[in-house]
Amino acid sequence: MTVTSPAAGHTSHPGRPKRIGVLGGTFDPIHTGHLALGALFARTLALDELLLMPAGQQPQKQGSTPAVHRLAMTRLASELLAEELHRTCPATQLIVSTREIERAGPSYTVDTLRELRADYGPEASLSLLIGSDQLVRLDTWHAWRELFDYAHVCAAARPGFSRETASAPLRQVFTEREKSALGVQSTPCGGILIDDSLAVDISATELRAALAHASDAVSRPENLPEPVWQYIRAQHLYRA
Repeated sequence: MTVTSPAAGHTSHPGRPKRIGVLGGTFDPIHTGHLALGALFARTLALDELLLMPAGQQPQKQGSTPAVHRLAMTRLASELLAEELHRTCPATQLIVSTREIERAGPSYTVDTLRELRADYGPEASLSLLIGSDQLVRLDTWHAWRELFDYAHVCAAARPGFSRETASAPLRQVFTEREKSALGVQSTPCGGILIDDSLAVDISATELRAALAHASDAVSRPENLPEPVWQYIRAQHLYRA
């Protein structure tokens, strides 16, 4: 089941702190790689809550599809992810959060994590879920070192991922902060977990390029969930 946003004033899971994963992104469009990443960390971290959070106004990206469409596609795709979680992680509640879309001005991840930490309290295990392509660029994010004051950073490695492509300061942070899944589960924030079990390499940029030249007669792109494909066709999105 999905809801629009998490409520404030969360209580801890009986016997232990709550475990929350935050999977954000432009979701332009949301694709099967996003869903696989969410399902992976729901299992790996035994999450109590998984937040799917479409980005609002991203400082590093211009010309994104309007938020109303990206949110609609996220909600459609979330139904498929909810079915997967029901089979594999029935204790994980899936939530589609509008927190960043509703925020005025630039949408910085550090602000989101700060707000979530205030909502969930100091003891909850809070994890930012990203792909390895984002991980190696983490030091380009606004106030990136502060991310660890509020959350762990958990990354799913794409095929061919190498830590050596990251800057020297970032590689040093990898060394200093790397944790196991159990370490992430049992602590509130501050760690890095790199999981290389998800052999998925899907690019939203490439999907948009393919969709720009598609017609109604063209079959659905392989990495696009069927409900999202139908929405894109109905709304005539990504046309050249």
